[in-house]
Amino acid sequence: METVLEIKKIQGCALLRLDNGETLRVPTSLLRERPVKKGEVMDVALYRQYMAQRGYSHALDSAVKLLALCDHTEGEIRDKLSRAGYPESCVQQVIEKLYTEELLDDEAFAQRWAQSRTHKYGRNRLSQELTRRGVDRETVENAVGQLSDEEQLADAIRLTGKYLARTHGDMDRKLYQRTLAMLARHGYDADIARKALTAIARGEDQEDWEEADVKDMMAWRPKK
Repeated sequence: METVLEIKKIQGCALLRLDNGETLRVPTSLLRERPVKKGEVMDVALYRQYMAQRGYSHALDSAVKLLALCDHTEGEIRDKLSRAGYPESCVQQVIEKLYTEELLDDEAFAQRWAQSRTHKYGRNRLSQELTRRGVDRETVENAVGQLSDEEQLADAIRLTGKYLARTHGDMDRKLYQRTLAMLARHGYDADIARKALTAIARGEDQEDWEEADVKDMMAWRPKK
């Protein structure tokens, strides 16, 4: 039996600080169903058992509400439910149920994400974003692998043109490196970035450029 010294409510859950130094994380909906007050003496093991028994339905309801608002990956749903305090056994049951009901699909999510953001970012940036959202490596590679080099180059050329239109002066080594760095931040690989710069410099469209062609752009002056 432990005494509840403090109850701190945060988004989605409450943190119960106990006199044994432990902090019990309880989902808000479960705490409302079975309230605990500051100063109360509680059987922690019994309360954990209650959360394990009742947590599934509450966690499923929470997950469905999250998915109704916007798409989420399996990793995001796991993280949100775990942070709320639901036991791992409940979280796993919910994930399995969501897959059964076809409410979760990381492969479809990754493909939609990559296609919707391909005109803004390169493969590297898209891979990083999907990885941060909990998508596994193979699924990420399959999704970004569907983006063609031609599409990536066209998007990189558009982005480069907009970037250079805001600059003034001659295209020198410094501006060249800054532009490459900008494209790298947007996730374009070095080869695509160099081709985009060369295409802009020559005023031409998507061609197969030799790396030596990059030298031609050193004398280029961007249009004002």
